[in-house]
Amino acid sequence: MDNLTTVAAEFLVRRVVDWLHLPLLHEAKALAQRAEIKIHPLWTAPSLDAQDQPLLLIGGLCSTAQLLEPLHDLMVRLNFRCQLAPTGLGIGCGEALVRRSEDKLERLVHATGRPAIIVGHSRGGQIGRVLATRRPDLTRGLITLGSPLTRLLGVNPWLFAQLSVIAMVGSLGVPGLLRASCGWGSCCAQLRRDLAGIFPGNVPFTSIYSRGDRIVDWRSCLDPAARHREVDSAHGALTWSPRSLVALVDELTEMLQQPEEQTLTAS
Repeated sequence: MDNLTTVAAEFLVRRVVDWLHLPLLHEAKALAQRAEIKIHPLWTAPSLDAQDQPLLLIGGLCSTAQLLEPLHDLMVRLNFRCQLAPTGLGIGCGEALVRRSEDKLERLVHATGRPAIIVGHSRGGQIGRVLATRRPDLTRGLITLGSPLTRLLGVNPWLFAQLSVIAMVGSLGVPGLLRASCGWGSCCAQLRRDLAGIFPGNVPFTSIYSRGDRIVDWRSCLDPAARHREVDSAHGALTWSPRSLVALVDELTEMLQQPEEQTLTAS
C-alpha cells in the first residue's frame, strides 16, 4: 500500500506540475520565436492582395496590441484594412466586450462599404462567433484561432484558476472585470446562447486549433458549424507562428474567392 500511495502521489505531483508550470514554459519558449514570421516568404513575398478588404482583429484574454502586432502587421502587409477591436486586456464582462466590438465592426463596415472578415484569437474568437451570429449582415467570414467555442471555459485548470480570481475581484465591484455571474447570470445569458446557437449558414467559418495547445482544450475548438484546420503551435503562437499564419492566410484567400453577400453603402 505504501508503494501504491507513493506512486499515486508522484502521479498527482506530475499532473499539478504539468497543469501549473508547463503552459507558462511552453508559451515562453514560443514567445521567443515571434520574429520568425518576418523572414518567412509569407512576409517577404506575400501571395495575397486583399485589396483593402476590411478585417476586424479581436484579441483574447490578457492580449495586448503588442502581442498582436505580428498578426496585425501581416494583415496590413497583405492589404487588409485591419483594425483592432477595443477589448482592452480581454478580461471584462463578455457581453460588454461584444457590444464594444460590434460598434467597432459597424463603423469599419460602414466606412468601407463592405462586410468585414473577423479574426479572433482565444476569447476573441468567442466574441467573434457571437458577433457573426448576431450580425451576419456585417460579416464576410469568421476565423478563430485556438478559441474554446463549444465550452465557455474549455481551458487549462491553471487558467481557470486565474479566471476565478479575476471573477471574484470583479464580483466585489472592481470595474472593468468579468464577474462570477458572467458564467451563469443574466448579464451574459444571451452571449452564452449565441455562442452555442445556430451559426448563419451564409457566413464562412473556420476554426484553427492545435493539439499542442496547453492553454485551451483543443477539443473545445471543434465547433460543429466550423471548418476545422489543425496546426502545430503553442496557444499564443497561433497569432505569430509561420505554421499558423500560413493556415490563416490560406483560409482568408479562400474566403476572398467567395462572392460577398452584399455591398453596403458607406455612411
